[in-house]
Amino acid sequence: MTARNEALLVTAACLVLYLTGLGDVPFHTRGEPREGLVVQEMQRTGSWLVPMRPHGIPTRKPPAYYWAASITFAVLPDRPELALRLPSALLATLAVLVTWLVVRRTVEPAAALPAALVLATSFEWTRAAVSARVDMTLAAALTGVFAALAVALERPSPRTTLLGAAAMATAVLAKGPVGIVLPCAAVLAFAGLQRNARLPLQLRLPHMVGLAVVLCSFWYLAAWARLGPEFLDVVLRENVGRFVDTDAADTGHAHGPFYLLGLGLVGLLPWTLLLPLVLAPFRMRTPGRPVLSFAAVWSIVVVVFFSLATSKRSVYLLPAFPAIALLLGAGGVRPPVARLGRLLRASAALYVPGLVLLAACAAALAMGVDVGGLVTPWLRPTDAVGASAVGAAAADAAVVVAVLVGLSALGAVVIARGRARARWRDVILALAVVTIVWVAAFDAVVHPAIGRTRSLAPFMQRVDGLVPPDAVLHAFFPPDPGLRFYAPREVRRVRDGAPETARYLLLWEDEWREWRDADGRPLRALAVSEAEPSSRGALALVLAPPGALRRGTAPPPAGEPGLRVPPVQNG
Repeated sequence: MTARNEALLVTAACLVLYLTGLGDVPFHTRGEPREGLVVQEMQRTGSWLVPMRPHGIPTRKPPAYYWAASITFAVLPDRPELALRLPSALLATLAVLVTWLVVRRTVEPAAALPAALVLATSFEWTRAAVSARVDMTLAAALTGVFAALAVALERPSPRTTLLGAAAMATAVLAKGPVGIVLPCAAVLAFAGLQRNARLPLQLRLPHMVGLAVVLCSFWYLAAWARLGPEFLDVVLRENVGRFVDTDAADTGHAHGPFYLLGLGLVGLLPWTLLLPLVLAPFRMRTPGRPVLSFAAVWSIVVVVFFSLATSKRSVYLLPAFPAIALLLGAGGVRPPVARLGRLLRASAALYVPGLVLLAACAAALAMGVDVGGLVTPWLRPTDAVGASAVGAAAADAAVVVAVLVGLSALGAVVIARGRARARWRDVILALAVVTIVWVAAFDAVVHPAIGRTRSLAPFMQRVDGLVPPDAVLHAFFPPDPGLRFYAPREVRRVRDGAPETARYLLLWEDEWREWRDADGRPLRALAVSEAEPSSRGALALVLAPPGALRRGTAPPPAGEPGLRVPPVQNG
């Protein structure tokens, strides 16, 4: 296959993976609408230089993602989910193409396609590519830095220096100084391994860092001029406090030192069983050996660096994925022998029964069997609702499910033959095709159904119809990001005092059980959300009568109107 056709194939695979259903899944977690609020605020105020949250609260992250999302949001104002996720999808595609190009240029042309498909279809990478968060912006930028350094190992040039500096600056503007620290740590570790103290100079790393610092300094100085000490506090909490003490920095996600290892194995699915392939290139004479060694060091440095931090999330490992994909692609065209080959055949043997089981579940769904009902008794109520939605969505898409059954069966046959003949490149390509189709079907059919059971978007549309256009919505602050993002109008803080007019309140179920009107009666709900996106229960629209609210000392008495049976409309 020609290079042009391979590039087109990789691009098509990414677009199918990342764009299918991208705007059909409403926000149902806290992270995506929280970032969306920043973009909404930028559009409302026109202040793009230093992104802010509502009410003048500084964002915790630099502006790169918000700038990109603001452009797509301005183009697609009526499709907010699509607009806010599109930068991640496009950057993920670009990073996959960069990885393909680097492997083709520095390792071996035959390894490029499998490496690109491994990266494109890895679970954690795919999940970040369809998320309106800053993580893919950082990962894509660091992929550019990794690519520039890998090419510079073969032949440093002013072009690689400029590209590396631009990517490094983008990484810093995506998530802070880690965009410089990680590449420098990887190069220094590799220089130590190679016993070459001059390697950083040969790669022109100081030039990259210096130029990146100059490029980033303009924004950091502008943010400091606008926010002063408040900006410095945010920078220290996010970049120092998050690393050494999450409690003091109030950043959360505190976990032990080995937490990321297990998450990394899950995030690499479905390629985890093929990890022995990364060792194959080091057991024989392989083209691109320095690049392979650097990729190994890069991935190890990323894992160790974030394992040392007190704050840990699975997406922190994303910068290691292009390097791991490069090693897997190289191993696929240089199959291991002896004990390593036997280990690989043993681990890869699990693919066939896994695909058979997957095909059996899909066939059962296509025939109307309630597979989700088998596990519903062990699920939380909200998860049980999601399981029912999955079953209903699968039943409505029986043709799609039937295709998945056939494809899984065919994939199992191809993978079994490739495993028996040690044709690991064929195994990678077959598994990639099966994964792409399954992920696209999930995003087109299942994920939107799950999202609708957990999102506040449908409920807020009903709120807009129930509340008069000139009325104001109130809530206890800080409100849930999804509540505020989908609210049809401004949401104001519930304040103390005794207003003379009735107020429309948005209350979580636990708040509804706690607060009473001025006479001590429970507040009547006009509508209740079907979704329960948080542990606080459903969200209710309440029309509070004039007078001050006061806390109840006991649960609502028996016989009083309940939140689950509102007098006007049950959501």
